[in-house]
Amino acid sequence: MDDQSAHVIELIRSRMPIQELVGRYVALKPSGKGTWKGLCPFHQEKTPSFTVHEAKGLCYCFGCKNGGDIFAFLQKIEGIEFREALERLAQETGVELPQYRGRTSARKEALQVLELAQAYFRSHLGGQALQYLQARGLTPESIERFGLGYAPQSWDSLIKYLHSQGVSPQEGLEAGVLMEREGRFFDRFRHRVTFPILDPLGRIVAFTARALSKDDNPKYLNSPETVLFKKNQLLYGYPQARASIRERQRAVVVEGLFDVIALHQMGFTEAVAVLGSSLSAEQAHLLKRADAAELYFSFDADEAGRKATLQSLNLEIAKSFVVHAVLLEGGKDPGDLLLQPDGKNRYEEALRSALPEVEYRFEEAARGLDLRRAEHKQKVLEALMPRLVSSEPFDRVVEKLKAKVIGALELSPRALEDYLARSREPRRGRSEARAPGGLPRPDMAASIGLNRPDLTEKRLLRELDVIALLYSVPEEEFVQWSLYVEDHTWPPEGSLLADFMQAARLEQGKNRILKHFEQRGEGARLIDVLMKSPSFERINLEAHLTVAMARVREVYYEMRLDKLKTQLKSTSDLDEVRALTKDIQEVLQAIEAERRVYKR
Repeated sequence: MDDQSAHVIELIRSRMPIQELVGRYVALKPSGKGTWKGLCPFHQEKTPSFTVHEAKGLCYCFGCKNGGDIFAFLQKIEGIEFREALERLAQETGVELPQYRGRTSARKEALQVLELAQAYFRSHLGGQALQYLQARGLTPESIERFGLGYAPQSWDSLIKYLHSQGVSPQEGLEAGVLMEREGRFFDRFRHRVTFPILDPLGRIVAFTARALSKDDNPKYLNSPETVLFKKNQLLYGYPQARASIRERQRAVVVEGLFDVIALHQMGFTEAVAVLGSSLSAEQAHLLKRADAAELYFSFDADEAGRKATLQSLNLEIAKSFVVHAVLLEGGKDPGDLLLQPDGKNRYEEALRSALPEVEYRFEEAARGLDLRRAEHKQKVLEALMPRLVSSEPFDRVVEKLKAKVIGALELSPRALEDYLARSREPRRGRSEARAPGGLPRPDMAASIGLNRPDLTEKRLLRELDVIALLYSVPEEEFVQWSLYVEDHTWPPEGSLLADFMQAARLEQGKNRILKHFEQRGEGARLIDVLMKSPSFERINLEAHLTVAMARVREVYYEMRLDKLKTQLKSTSDLDEVRALTKDIQEVLQAIEAERRVYKR
């Protein structure tokens, strides 16, 4: 984020008090100096737990853990993206957004062109196209709800229609409904059923068109990506499904557009479809904003479908959900069930018997292997390795997956932990990086997920304290202070603080970084710490940081000490014992030095 953008965001914040914005949606009552409370708008509650802090510019629910600044609140409450929230608040506060100058007009023009194209496609739905949809089992209500249409078999009929509405070929090209070759324009979609793609606000931003002729390739033709349409950021059927997702607190994620419509018609109105090969982080974030707690991946049963399921499971944000894999008998697609009398019951049973994430991961890793053979056990462990370790202190999937591996592969818990420790061991010599003064630095490649749970949680809490202090500085000083902290803490690779520093170096801005950690699953804990952290004079920031950095370095050394002691117990080599004992003494000295910083 450049200085100009940071200045604009701070200016909007200064002109829009958070209590004023939140007060439009929540009945707030004073709850102390500069704080208000009300019933949370994001979940049902009888006792107010939603708190607004004026000085910090934050709101937060201590019940459901939703909250953030004015931009985050508006995004969550209205179900919009950051840019939309920024534009709304800028307009309301009278702040000019020079970086968007001219773009808003172009966006509106493209939206208008797409609406005209949709009216044209809808008006031509009939004959073979309508018969095809009816043969797939779709009702008139479903066709109407999802706005299905037909693009005639013509090279220029849409061009002529748009021209009659005052739209130039260039504008049609920029909206993605026309094509251009060697200076000549022609219709992009011809003799195809059209599916409008909607953004979270319900606006048409693109089309997907299904060929009606067997000779037409590809079977599905998409609009090109435009300023309005980024396929990895949208889900087909999301506006129609959002209310059901919020009510049922789950989403069914499928591959095909027909699958979505069929499932909605059968009553599974929480269904959405990816617009690519698998779920993206941005799409998962949409589902999280709709309050989905569970995800049911109902991809095809072929190799591509299994790959898509695993790719979706491996998203960092997927850890925020309880995830299941839906397996249909005979490798059928959900849309195939629409033509079967018991289709609804069969899909309901498929949801009930869906494999939990742990079971699915293990089955995929073990598929085709003989688990009695040592080399095949090794292959299973290698396949599961990325999910057997985690920087999260209490990762439920990791613990369940470990238990599954121990039982199915007939391993002892100690044998599994030793294997994971060896796999994560840094490949380098005995020489260690040194902190100023000759003491060893906290281990830069420590196996964060392999230390004692109490140390891992302690590390997380102390890193959050440091991050909360950084959030207190003005936007224009944020990167500078972040780099200062990084230079004085050396956060280990894979830690929360290291990830935070990486995001800060990319100059994403405080609000975008907060969004990043929401996707990681730590956003709620960060806001929780921000809300609870005491206020202090700006002049005392460095003193507070000095103490917080000493405390976080201390826990890094403690984790290093824990690792060294484990290594000492497992060796009988005299030279290695001497070297480890020396390292332990140096780390103990470093721990005492850090404690003297914050105890004086």
